[in-house]
Amino acid sequence: MQIEKRLKNHYKRWNIDFSYEEQFLNFKNRLITLLDKSMGEYLAVNSNVDKYFIEMFKLHKADEPHVKSYQIIARKTLLDARNVIKNLHDYSDGFEHTPSGFGDTNIYGCVKGCNDSQELATVLQFLFWAMEKEYDETQEMVSNIVEGIRKLSILTPHVSFQISKKGRQVIIYPYGDPFLDKGIIDCVLAGLEDYPKVAKHFETALRIHQSGETSQYRNLLDNLRFALELLLKNILHNNAPLEKQKHEIGNLFKKKGLHPQVLNLYKELLFNQYSHYQNDAVKHNDAFSLDEVEFMIYLTGNFMRLILHLERREKNAAK
Repeated sequence: MQIEKRLKNHYKRWNIDFSYEEQFLNFKNRLITLLDKSMGEYLAVNSNVDKYFIEMFKLHKADEPHVKSYQIIARKTLLDARNVIKNLHDYSDGFEHTPSGFGDTNIYGCVKGCNDSQELATVLQFLFWAMEKEYDETQEMVSNIVEGIRKLSILTPHVSFQISKKGRQVIIYPYGDPFLDKGIIDCVLAGLEDYPKVAKHFETALRIHQSGETSQYRNLLDNLRFALELLLKNILHNNAPLEKQKHEIGNLFKKKGLHPQVLNLYKELLFNQYSHYQNDAVKHNDAFSLDEVEFMIYLTGNFMRLILHLERREKNAAK
């Protein structure tokens, strides 16, 4: 058993509890240690990732800009300047610089400055996006950091998060029910990066499930339907409602060479059972069980996953 799980079990046996603030600080400190160990030496000699990172961070913060403007400054003589340079040179003769390290990077400063898990997740997402630009060099580091964060999250689940890795893409989302680690959901979340409006509805449904708010299950089902409907509109390049997409989906699947029985199964489930359930249960405000809600999440994920795979295959073939 890995040490993180053993330590968690020890805390549980001895009723060792930590406040949110303590958990967050522990997680952040462990994360800084992980990042330093995994990529500190690389960043010391390769500044591109740090530059990409700070560009995204500044875009996110949108701080008040420092705009150059006219100003009056004191005039210094050349002699004064020479004296200053000489004094600085004499002063620095007794010192030498240690090699730069992770502590000199923008990444370290931003991670250290985070005050809650939401800020930290945002900063980490920027880091993974920056590393994606240098993926040929950072591939192994990305995998190590993802695995390391997953282990650290075992100790502090209330302040950490889950990570989905699909190829080059790494997506961070709130720590919740373990079903989010499943392949179907991970694949859909990764594929929807190109469709942010679709992703918003699907992620809203997942957050409602994670919250355990049964009173919001109707809203959850609405968002699943909206996500699927909007994805089909994007892929099929039309504005038709879900019920009117049967013919277009048939043409798409035939064009992609799918077996006729797969097409029949997909259409039967989507346009009959799935649509009927949505109409009967959602519109009439029926009670929903946890089991059926999870089934609908997986079913919607499967519908979307197949469409996303077909679309990705076509894009890759066109390159």
